[in-house]
Amino acid sequence: MLKEKLIETRSLIATKRDEVNAKIDEAQAKADEGNLDEAKNLKDQVQALQKELTDLTAKLADLEEIAGLAKEETVKEEQKSNDGNGEQRSMKQETRDLLGEDKRSEEVRNFEKYLRSKGQYRDGVAMVDAEAVIPIDVITKPQQEPEDVVDLAAMINNINVKTGSGTYPVLANADTELIPVAELEKNPQLAKPKFTKVSWEVETYRGYLPISQEALDDAGVDLSAIVANYLQQIKRNTKNARVANVLRSFAKKTVSSTDDIKQIFNVDLKQAYNRDVVSSASAFQWLDTLKDKNGQYLLQQNISASSGKSLLSSKVSVVDDKVLGTKAGDAVMFIGDLKRAGLFVNRIDATAKWVDNDIYGQLLQIAVRFDVQQADPKAGYFVTVTPQVETTEPATA
Repeated sequence: MLKEKLIETRSLIATKRDEVNAKIDEAQAKADEGNLDEAKNLKDQVQALQKELTDLTAKLADLEEIAGLAKEETVKEEQKSNDGNGEQRSMKQETRDLLGEDKRSEEVRNFEKYLRSKGQYRDGVAMVDAEAVIPIDVITKPQQEPEDVVDLAAMINNINVKTGSGTYPVLANADTELIPVAELEKNPQLAKPKFTKVSWEVETYRGYLPISQEALDDAGVDLSAIVANYLQQIKRNTKNARVANVLRSFAKKTVSSTDDIKQIFNVDLKQAYNRDVVSSASAFQWLDTLKDKNGQYLLQQNISASSGKSLLSSKVSVVDDKVLGTKAGDAVMFIGDLKRAGLFVNRIDATAKWVDNDIYGQLLQIAVRFDVQQADPKAGYFVTVTPQVETTEPATA
């Protein structure tokens, strides 16, 4: 019965919303015709309908909360029936624990109501440009998150901004020094700090998440979990692609031996920079078989690195060939200081908005807004692996 009540109330809300919009159009048409008396009468009808719509929305919120309470009590009853065996747990309780429904914050619950009401419920929901800001608890939810996935955006310098464009000052490494000065003598002027202004302009990346009416009607579906799972995959893929574009813009190097890699580590890259390595899977395969002149493998075990390996004491992170490269089989690497190399400008982490679609009806639009720029062009190199071709001498007769 409760499910039917939920479906009926949502249907009434949709009908009432259509009535309100129709009356508004009619009132505006009468006003255009100069018939103010009828327009005022229609205005009163609109206000009455809007009040009914508000009451229905509040009723729906109460029903959804009651539905949640009913589920909670059902779980408790199942637990009581299993008191004879302390190790038995209901499947429903385990599912609720995995989804985190019992521990959701008020902000997340309000966002859930916004999703279910298709944007009508907005109490307690943060809004930016008429779009709901997805709570951080939803964005960072670890559901179905593979532990070995590399987030390149987290490796570079991150800043949060409140505008769509601007500049960010990057201080160059100091190459001056202090000089000895006798007592009471005037202090010599030091060289001025060198700043480079990095210009950035936030871009908006959008996508649609189709959610059926059946999913909305099903009180057992955790919409915030659906959005979380979608966001984790799409947002990470989007950010990794943009960061990889920046890494590919650095000065190019080619390597074919251990000595070539050591040349970059020891000489080409200034000592003021950290040594970080991001490798494509194909380049990592080459590195993993590379040996020094003593026959020792160049890659060493490092449990703190995402790949489990380090290159000349520097942690190695591995991504798919098509992420850092452009196609399968690309053996490429970035070697340098990631924090100095890139700038990730975050405007809004994620927003959600219901939009109309001619074919599917209403779709949930997900958007992220950010920009990625090269910060210090001297902070690293984009390296392409060109393995040496072994040649065999012809046998002598």
